[in-house]
Amino acid sequence: MASQLLEKLFQNNPHLNEIQKDQIQETLKYLENHKISLLFEELLSQLIFEMSNQPRKTLLDALKNHKNQQFFDTTDYEVIFEHFDTFNDKTVKINSIIQGLKIIGITKSEEELNKKYSAILKKGFVNKNEFVDILNNEYSQR
Repeated sequence: MASQLLEKLFQNNPHLNEIQKDQIQETLKYLENHKISLLFEELLSQLIFEMSNQPRKTLLDALKNHKNQQFFDTTDYEVIFEHFDTFNDKTVKINSIIQGLKIIGITKSEEELNKKYSAILKKGFVNKNEFVDILNNEYSQR
C-alpha cells in the first residue's frame, strides 16, 4: 500500500534527479523487504475491527504484540476457501490460493507456490484443509 503509493507518486516525475530516484528505489526496496505495507494494513484492519475510543493506544498495543499476534485464524481461511469454491466441489485451483493470500496481505506468484508446495499442487487443485494449511503457513512466515 505505502510502497505502491510512493511508486505512483514518483514514477516518471520529471523533477527528480538520478540521486533522488535511487533514494526512492532504495526506500521502496526497504519497505518491501521489511513488509512495512503489510504491517500497516494489519494495524489499520485491527483498528477498524476494534473501533476503539483510544486509537493511539490500540495501535501501540498492537505494535507491542505484533510478533505474537495472529489477526487471521483457521475460520477466516475457511471462509475465504468457501468464497472461492463456487461449484461447491470442495476444491479450488492455485489462482484461488493466490487470491486468498492477497486477501490476507501476502503476494506470492504461482511459481513461488508451485516450488514451495509442489507435492500438494501437482494435482492442480487443493481441498479445504490444504488451502487452510497453505494460508496459515504463509501468514505465519510473513
